[in-house]
Amino acid sequence: MNLIQRLLAVAIAATSFAAAAPAWAQSFPDKPVRLIVPFPPGGATDALARLMGDKLAERWKQPVVVENRPGANTALGTDVVAKSKPDGHVLGIVTGSHVINPLLTNKLPYDTLKDLTGVMALTRFHMALYAHPSFPANTPAELIALARRNPGKVAYASATTQTYLGMALLEMKTGVKMQYVPYKGSSQAINDLIGGHAQLMVDPVLQSTLEHVKSGRLKLIGTLGATPAELTPGAPGFSGVVPGYDFSGVFGLVARGGTPPALVSRIRDDFAAVMKLPEVAERIRSIGQEPLATTPDEYNAYIRDEMKKWEPVVQATGARLE
Repeated sequence: MNLIQRLLAVAIAATSFAAAAPAWAQSFPDKPVRLIVPFPPGGATDALARLMGDKLAERWKQPVVVENRPGANTALGTDVVAKSKPDGHVLGIVTGSHVINPLLTNKLPYDTLKDLTGVMALTRFHMALYAHPSFPANTPAELIALARRNPGKVAYASATTQTYLGMALLEMKTGVKMQYVPYKGSSQAINDLIGGHAQLMVDPVLQSTLEHVKSGRLKLIGTLGATPAELTPGAPGFSGVVPGYDFSGVFGLVARGGTPPALVSRIRDDFAAVMKLPEVAERIRSIGQEPLATTPDEYNAYIRDEMKKWEPVVQATGARLE
């Protein structure tokens, strides 16, 4: 076989594969699909994943097995996806930790951008700053003014590294200094806030927390995202007094890096279809989240943009995950 014949054979083979790829993407899945959730069972995200898994199982005619793999700031569960075959049968839910973890440590057992690929941003959840009713500030502007008059004396409770960095970004943009009080979980922080043992708390906008606001046991200082949260349309936002500030969270779906684009798109479209089902859409909104259902390209661009956004914050704070 001469050179021209070999080149023609390669071209024909490549064309045949490209034509066949959408066909086998349409036949996916041919065995049970594992959906890795990097949180313990029983939480809101876990419940949403299981509801979506049930609907996808009906659509795919294959079981969707939700596996809880908490630990290492969500990296333990994500590593399961990173070490899987690039055939779409192991998928993972990720949070903001997905873009922050590689900035906090060089000891991740995977390369975030090479070993994983974004399928879609599933939902957005908003963050807010809550206070005890006796706290001497009621709005974002009043809080910033109070913190400026009392450097390092205004303390906030936080249960995750991501929320600490979100507040560090606020401090960098306003020039104020507040005190970070770490908690192992939000429930204890809420209890301490209600009991007057904490001044402030950073936590998602959740229906359950807003019930404490409605009852007068807590007050909502303001939301931290660039846009209003659906559950708190009239609440003031910090972006209104701190231009360019935005701290909200995204739950995303990732697959093994190298998964064929046609298959990634197929999985994305099936998840998006399930998210439109009335019972799933209602569940998303009931836990304070908003559907996004981006394309794979949009989500991968978001991942890279978020890494660039948080890199100087991590460097300024010296935060590490070891």
